[in-house]
Amino acid sequence: MFGPSVTVAEVFGYLGGGFLIAAWSAFMATTAGSSGDANTTLAVLGLLAAGVLTALAVRLRLGDERASRAAGVVLLVALGFVSGSTVAFLSGAGVSLPLSGVMASAVVVLVAVGYRLLHPSALTQVGVLASVTALAATALVFLQESIFPRTFNETTGVVTQSGPDPIVLVIASATWWLAIAVGLGLLGLGETRNAGDPSDPTAASRAAITRFWAGLLAVIGLATSVSLSMPSITGEYVRVLEPVVGDVALLILSAVLVERAFRREATSYIYAAALGLMVALTDINVSYLSGSAPAALLVEGLILLAVGVAADRLRRRVVTGPPTAIEPVAPAPEAIGPA
Repeated sequence: MFGPSVTVAEVFGYLGGGFLIAAWSAFMATTAGSSGDANTTLAVLGLLAAGVLTALAVRLRLGDERASRAAGVVLLVALGFVSGSTVAFLSGAGVSLPLSGVMASAVVVLVAVGYRLLHPSALTQVGVLASVTALAATALVFLQESIFPRTFNETTGVVTQSGPDPIVLVIASATWWLAIAVGLGLLGLGETRNAGDPSDPTAASRAAITRFWAGLLAVIGLATSVSLSMPSITGEYVRVLEPVVGDVALLILSAVLVERAFRREATSYIYAAALGLMVALTDINVSYLSGSAPAALLVEGLILLAVGVAADRLRRRVVTGPPTAIEPVAPAPEAIGPA
C-alpha cells in the first residue's frame, strides 16, 4: 500500500531526518522562550521549516518509488509545522479556543489539499483525511460550546450543562460524524475511478485508505456520541442514552459497513465493521454482564475470538466472492460414440 519495502538506507535516512526535525523544534522552543513575542517567533520559524520541507519534497517526488514515498513523509511533517505555526499565530492574535482550533484546522485542510494535488500519494491522502477529521472535531466542539455552554454550580462546584435536552446533543453529534464519514466514503469512491490507471499508480491505495478511514470514523464517532455522559443533580456522571440503545445503533452501523464491503468489494470496511461489533458487544458485556469479573473476562475473550474469526471469513468472501455452482459441460460431438 505504501510502496516497496523499506531499505536499510531509508531507515537511517528517516532516523537522521527525525533528529534534524527534533533539533529544529528544540531551536524553535529555545528561540521563542528568549524572544519578546514567543507566538510570532514560533509561527515564523515553523513556516520556514514548512517551506524548506516542501521544497525538498518537490525535489524528491521526481525520483523513484522510494524517493516518492519519502516526499510524502516530508510533506506530512511539513503539514505538522503548518498546523503548529497557524495555532501560534492565532494565539498571538488573541483568538481563543475553540474558535482558534477551527480556524487553524481550516488552514491545514487547505494546505493538505494543496499537498495532495502537488504529490498524489497514500501519505498525502492521510494528511487530507487527518486534517478534515481535525476540522470536523474542532467545529463540533465549537458548536457544542456555543449551544451547550458549560456552567458551574456555585455551591458544589459541580459542572452543569445548560441549553436543550442532552439527547439532542447525542443525536446531533452522531449525525455529524456519520455525515463526515459518508463524505469521506464518497471521496474514496471517487479515488477508485483512477484505480488501474498506469499514470496514477497510487489511486488504489488512496481509495483503500480513504474507505478504511471513513469506516473507522463512522464507528468511533457514533460510539463516542452514544456513550456521552452528563452530570446528574447529585454530581455523578451518567450516560444520556441507555447503553443497549447505543449498542443497537453500532450493530446496525456494522451491518451497513459489511453490506458496503460486499457491494463495493472493499475489505477496508470489514475492519471498521469488526471494530463496531466488538465495541457494541463489549459495552453490553460491561454494562449488563459484568457482575462477576471471571465471567466478564471469559465473555470478553469469546467476543474477541468470535469477532476476529468472523471478520477474517468475511474478508475472504469479499476478496474471492461467493462460491458459484459448477455447471455441467456437455461432451463434444466427436466424443459421443455411434448409437
